[in-house]
Amino acid sequence: MPTWYSVDLGDGIDAFAPSKKIKQEFYSLFERSGKPNNMAVFSRYDLKSNCFTVYFSPLTAELAVEFSATPCDKPEFSNNLSLLAGHNRSISELFPLVN
Repeated sequence: MPTWYSVDLGDGIDAFAPSKKIKQEFYSLFERSGKPNNMAVFSRYDLKSNCFTVYFSPLTAELAVEFSATPCDKPEFSNNLSLLAGHNRSISELFPLVN
């Protein structure tokens, strides 16, 4: 099974600058890689812990390491998981059971 990665960026204010940098770096990698549908970065904000977490799909491992992300389980797709960077088709590509 391909490896996903995640990193906690802190609360919404603390997460703004690093999430912006992640998006910039992602699109550079995305272009160089030929814009694959299964390359994306997702985010989730947990109200209980007041923490913004970023999830890197397996094809973004190079980027994940750059941002000190660690291997994790594939996140469950739910209403609070959002596409941070990538093509909209990446949702159906990476989470095929999502309607």
